[in-house]
Amino acid sequence: MNIKSGNNTRLAVCITILIVTCTLILDRLIPEGIFLDGVTYAAISRNLAIGKGSFWSLYYRGDWGFYEHPPLMFGIQAIFFKIFGDHYLTEKIFCFAIWLSTSFLFLKLWSGLQFTTKYSFALPLLLWCIIPTVTWGYTNNILDCTMAMFDMAAVLLIYKGLLQNNSAKSMLMMTGGGLLTTAAILTKGPVGAFPLAIPGIFWLVYHVGNSKAFFKAIGAILLLTTIVAGCFFLLYQFPAPRANFDRYLDEQVFSALGGEREITGGSMGRFALVYDLLMQMLPPIVLAVVIFIIAKIAKVVPVQVKAHKKLALFFLLIGLCASLPILLSVKQRTFYLVSSLPYFVFALSLLVYPYYTGITEKWPTGNKGMKYFRTVATAISAGLCVYLGSKIGQPGRDHQLISNMKYISTQFPKGQLLGICPESDKDYAFLAYLQRYNQMEVNPVFYSTDYVLIDKNVCNNNIIPIISKMGFKQQEFGLEQYALYKRTFPLKFDFTLLNPVYRKEDI
Repeated sequence: MNIKSGNNTRLAVCITILIVTCTLILDRLIPEGIFLDGVTYAAISRNLAIGKGSFWSLYYRGDWGFYEHPPLMFGIQAIFFKIFGDHYLTEKIFCFAIWLSTSFLFLKLWSGLQFTTKYSFALPLLLWCIIPTVTWGYTNNILDCTMAMFDMAAVLLIYKGLLQNNSAKSMLMMTGGGLLTTAAILTKGPVGAFPLAIPGIFWLVYHVGNSKAFFKAIGAILLLTTIVAGCFFLLYQFPAPRANFDRYLDEQVFSALGGEREITGGSMGRFALVYDLLMQMLPPIVLAVVIFIIAKIAKVVPVQVKAHKKLALFFLLIGLCASLPILLSVKQRTFYLVSSLPYFVFALSLLVYPYYTGITEKWPTGNKGMKYFRTVATAISAGLCVYLGSKIGQPGRDHQLISNMKYISTQFPKGQLLGICPESDKDYAFLAYLQRYNQMEVNPVFYSTDYVLIDKNVCNNNIIPIISKMGFKQQEFGLEQYALYKRTFPLKFDFTLLNPVYRKEDI
């Protein structure tokens, strides 16, 4: 068997997969518009970049300090806003950078498994990228993707540390793993702490029954836990981080564990996430089965790999440690699985790897074939670059809302305060885009502002005669969905004129 020709085949497959996965991500990433949470996070990061709020006291809008999540991702994304400016592509560039960094970690972790062949990391990369919530998550600026990057880097270092015979190098890698786990927790909270369990999982898979290895695993867990706890203990000595942690724990963690947050699991409750995990893993499982069937039909002899099944079990258990703790909360979203999916993919990839490698060895590619392939791949890549470039600025998600925000931003200076009806104060997408696109503030106490923006689809119809009676005059406005009123009366006003629906004390 010509090993070089087999490597050529794997290289060709690897390049193809890189082109496919990059296109898959960029095709959804480049157009304008992202998920509500992503818009909110981008607005907070932009505000931090321009000096509104601070790292430990994030600012979103009005008098609302943001303590729903730890601040690390916002701090990192704020750097992107400082570099690239306040453009809609800034958060998109950040998302792509996180995806590229995580893909690189796929390469490092896979190639560190020792028995894997050159260029074969494309197999787990493809299985990962065809998971729907991965493609969605890495194009919508969600926190879980940044946390997953830190966690994967921690897993890589901890795993390498466990394989080290040199105690000094092992200690250094464990320390790095502990610091990266701390970074993951500072991104999304306690759900990022699962790398702490890796030494125990390693013992369970490879050394169960070995008392010496058991105590070594306990020591590694204690070291990692001490590093993480020590970092937070040091931070807690300072007033700003302490206030941030206290608010975050009270408003998010304890309320979620107590079932006080929104319930998103439906009739399945906490176990909805198990069903979501099975559904998300369905595409890579189907592709793995297809590879297996092709190998059987072609009578491919699978490459013999020692202990790859144990390694698959190792990654499977890591995935379970990363996902099952989420069941403690009744607030669940499918994208909460993002940090655990790479390990399920690695487990699946290791099982199908002998057949995948056998196929590439059975149909080797010579140097002449590689020359033709590079020419075709270059031409396709150039065409895709033109196609993707044409999507810059094109409408994607929430295109009508974005169009409205752009028009509104042309009518008012940056940072203008607008009065809105109480109902609009619960239209979170409207509020997020208004803040993101023109740093605009809103006030549901509409009578105290110079302008009132009425969303005809949302606001109670009673508000229009009320503000007219108060002396607000309707202005010409180019959006059919909205009506704009300007205050023509002094701020002192007889509020007894208000309809009971809009009494001062009720607003």
